[in-house]
Amino acid sequence: MKLSQICILSLVLAGAIFVAFASEEGGIIFTKEDAKQTKYLDPSTADVNISFEDAKNKLISENPEVINESVHGELIDDENFGIIWRVSSKTTNGKSIFAGIDASNGEQLFVYDGSKNVQGKDSISKDDALKIAEECIESRVSADKINDIEFEHVNYVEPAADDLPGTYKISYARIIRGIPSLSDGIQVGINAETGEVSSYRKRWSMSEEEIALIDTEPGVTDEKAVEILKEYMSNEPSIGEEKANTVKVISSNLVWKEDDEDKIHLAWWIRFMDSSFAKDATYPASVWIDAHSGEMLLFDYYRD
Repeated sequence: MKLSQICILSLVLAGAIFVAFASEEGGIIFTKEDAKQTKYLDPSTADVNISFEDAKNKLISENPEVINESVHGELIDDENFGIIWRVSSKTTNGKSIFAGIDASNGEQLFVYDGSKNVQGKDSISKDDALKIAEECIESRVSADKINDIEFEHVNYVEPAADDLPGTYKISYARIIRGIPSLSDGIQVGINAETGEVSSYRKRWSMSEEEIALIDTEPGVTDEKAVEILKEYMSNEPSIGEEKANTVKVISSNLVWKEDDEDKIHLAWWIRFMDSSFAKDATYPASVWIDAHSGEMLLFDYYRD
């Protein structure tokens, strides 16, 4: 892999997660990347089970603040969620709400809600937020799928302004054959002032049939994967052997990971630092190495 192939990732992998941002007015702002991943479909010719009226009623039934007359939407083929109705509306307090409804079964796959009245005073604890997230998931997810998710982490996100509340982002990974999926799972956002669910996202796209053909016992040990990492770094002119020899592994875990061609790999996900990182570096580097072939799938290492 050439240096030009080194990718910069955020803490949440951009290719794995649908991203939308709520403006201070409650509207939704899409990035250019979202547009690349979206294909608009003609509802009159598309083969779907859920009509726009069905999707509209789903949004209204789960979000009583919605103003019925303001609901609008479009049928799209989204790279992450498949064919969905993307619906949005104004709410009774002038804010916006936005959701994705599965066009095959009517399931609400994600929602971003900017309608909650707030004063910017957090009162919800982390434990409270976890309990609220669990209750939210239990109300939305079937029992068989609940058994296939595992709590990952909870992060507190500081408010964007003094008069806004913070948000707890709570993530659960989808577990397939005892190993977490890097892309699939559930993320719930909890308003730290009101305790309301401000966002919900569920992705469940990895093929269990494809994964069933992959041996879950790695052919490459994590120790060997670290050796592959160090050798790779040594051969990169911008990094070199000196830094490679200072690699300190933070964690090493097996995960299911899709490559650029959507092929699924059993991979070692190794988080690490070297001498170029500050001792208190918040975000270590990461690498994903195929746990059978030793192939470098992705190298996330960026230094100024």
